[in-house]
Amino acid sequence: MTPDTLLDVFVLAPVGMVALDDEGQVEVANPAAKRLLHPFVRGGELSPMFDVLAPWVGDLGARARSFAEERGVVAEGITLTTGAGEAVLLSLVKRSPGRFVALVTDAPRLAALEEATQSLTSRLAAIDRGVRDYALYIVDDNGVVVSWSESAERVHQMGASEIVGRSMASLAPASSGGDAHVRDLLAAADRSGWAEEEGDRVRRDGTPFAATTIVTVLESPGTERRFQVLTRDLSERRRLERLAQEGSSTDDDLTGVATRRIFYDVATTEISRARRYQQPLTVLLVDPDHFRDVNDTHGTAFGDECLRTIADVCRQESRNTDIIGRVGGEEFAVLLPSTELAGGLVLAERIRERMARHVFPGEQSGLRCTVCVGVAELAAEAPTVDALLGMAETAVSRAKQAGRNLVVGLDD
Repeated sequence: MTPDTLLDVFVLAPVGMVALDDEGQVEVANPAAKRLLHPFVRGGELSPMFDVLAPWVGDLGARARSFAEERGVVAEGITLTTGAGEAVLLSLVKRSPGRFVALVTDAPRLAALEEATQSLTSRLAAIDRGVRDYALYIVDDNGVVVSWSESAERVHQMGASEIVGRSMASLAPASSGGDAHVRDLLAAADRSGWAEEEGDRVRRDGTPFAATTIVTVLESPGTERRFQVLTRDLSERRRLERLAQEGSSTDDDLTGVATRRIFYDVATTEISRARRYQQPLTVLLVDPDHFRDVNDTHGTAFGDECLRTIADVCRQESRNTDIIGRVGGEEFAVLLPSTELAGGLVLAERIRERMARHVFPGEQSGLRCTVCVGVAELAAEAPTVDALLGMAETAVSRAKQAGRNLVVGLDD
């Protein structure tokens, strides 16, 4: 499976990106890809992609399956044009045996930018300017920075003249392991095509910030090996998490998650960000089944244990970028930035399934606490926290009416 942080990159990238297997079955497609390919997809179903796009790409599936190299470019710049004159360019890159990434670009826009995208650095610039809180740069096989982007300058507060030619080890605290750690990280990326780590990075003045870093191998035939480094600045996210923890430590000692007030504060900020940058945002509302009966039959101690367990399961199944809050007496909300409804449904099902099979210890052994989970995605008609949670609550009501222990998305 693709790591959560890599999924974030897929969602945030302003170019179309589709991960698929050698039969064309789509694993994940970001919003830009869905938008660009919509005119060429009949019935709204993109998978199997090779078959769906066969009128425009021909035997691309056979070319993909017969591509002998472990990684590399299978096809580049295939033009797809509708009768209405809409055009996109499709490229297919093999990233590991049986796994591919299709890149979809707006052809007219690409043509207008062609002169500005001749070098590898300028090709990355379109993505570089579109993603927020990310630093994107390239290093050689010794970890020496060879290309520095605008996003890297923004995040690290360091100009290209200050870092190009130096080791990427200088972008991390001295305690991180220096050049030896960089060599280990690049070696791990070389073995599998990518490597990921979570740890502090530093700005120009030496100030550390929390970050997640992904290193991927760049295939550049005829040149030395290069690696692309993508570092996500988590400092703002961690600040909000600390704020949530501080608020919950006094107001919600039972579960340890954010209180309703803190959750609302964070959710308001995330909604504004999602609307400003036109990114998806989804919320889950987790509500235990027959909770009053549980308290009456088995006592409040067991009821409290149920609530603690729900909070723990939500934490364990969620990403570190998600926000979890107790928004009612027994209701929990999970806010999923940069996530569409489909992704929220997957997480909701994991939470529901974990709770359904959870075995309570001691005297509570044999008891169960199932949940209903409502899932809703931010929409133009629901631009506030209350409206978004209201949509999720509607989905929860449908789940309870349908028999409980269910996940329901608002579109279901």
